[in-house]
Amino acid sequence: MDALQTVSRSDLEDRFARAFEQRAGKAPGRTTVVECEDLLMIRADGTLTKMQGVLSTRDAALTAEISRSMLDDLAHKELWEVAEALSGYPVSAVLADQSIDPDVAVICFVLDKPPDDVS
Repeated sequence: MDALQTVSRSDLEDRFARAFEQRAGKAPGRTTVVECEDLLMIRADGTLTKMQGVLSTRDAALTAEISRSMLDDLAHKELWEVAEALSGYPVSAVLADQSIDPDVAVICFVLDKPPDDVS
């Protein structure tokens, strides 16, 4: 964990993009990290593969559920500690979701900040 103490937003963006590409077979078109009060969020645009695009025309809900499950697993197994190192606070929960149209994925880490430290 000591090596993670100097994590930057671009490190989290890069780590997410690499891990996402390993799982999905393609990198997201764009990745952005934003911290707002007690939330650390990753937004990724252009995440659906060509095959997911085809599936989404037949069953958008199933496509979103498959993607959401992958995002949730990625957040828990590969990004949790990185999010804690970047924010300087423990993560108490994570939420992941996928929109089909527009093609946007979001992972939101809920940070365990003391009430007087939320700005």
